[in-house]
Amino acid sequence: MFTRLSLNKFIVIFIIFVINTSYANNFSAEYKVSTTGIKIGNFSWSLNINDNIYQTEINLKNSGIFSPLYKFEGRYLSAGVIENNIFKTQNYKQFWKTKKKTKVVKMSFDNYLIELSQDPIEREVARVNLKELYLYHDPITSFINILNGSDEVKTIDGRRIYTLKKKLDNSDNIVLKIEDYINIWADHKRNDLKKIEFFIENDFLPYEILIHFKERVFKLERI
Repeated sequence: MFTRLSLNKFIVIFIIFVINTSYANNFSAEYKVSTTGIKIGNFSWSLNINDNIYQTEINLKNSGIFSPLYKFEGRYLSAGVIENNIFKTQNYKQFWKTKKKTKVVKMSFDNYLIELSQDPIEREVARVNLKELYLYHDPITSFINILNGSDEVKTIDGRRIYTLKKKLDNSDNIVLKIEDYINIWADHKRNDLKKIEFFIENDFLPYEILIHFKERVFKLERI
């Protein structure tokens, strides 16, 4: 009988098989976002695989009774190639909008980070050598690599670099710890993101996600 972890591994093997036979695979999930039991938004995640090419997208938007007070909207797009069972980012774009600001981040990669641009333009000097970042991934691609079996992934989100390290709990769910955290544009090393939990059932994408940020826990429940 399959456990949830062995079933997840089976799905991964199946994905590898269809990639090697030039078959297409699409995964998508819709989530309700809440904190302290109150709904605050909607979240969607899609992953499209065609041969050795992938594209993934996350959309986030405020929803619920507090929408008039707390408006936010996010869109995150990543595309790249799959080599040796590793998803490798080539292009990434992040759009984030609130009542007070709009922020756009664009990154491009080969084995190294080759370009990082932001609008509004970042006025601070980078505290790390961006040209030396080797085999880093955008956050969504990092999550996909973790779900695909990687134990740790080096990540850049435009403002920070860090390593996501996987650990399995007693129920074979995935707990992600954030280590080697560095702010690119600031001297402090304060990290408000404590950990992320993925609850896996019978699909490649999680059925529930918990994000531990500062003193809050944000719950994403699949709908």
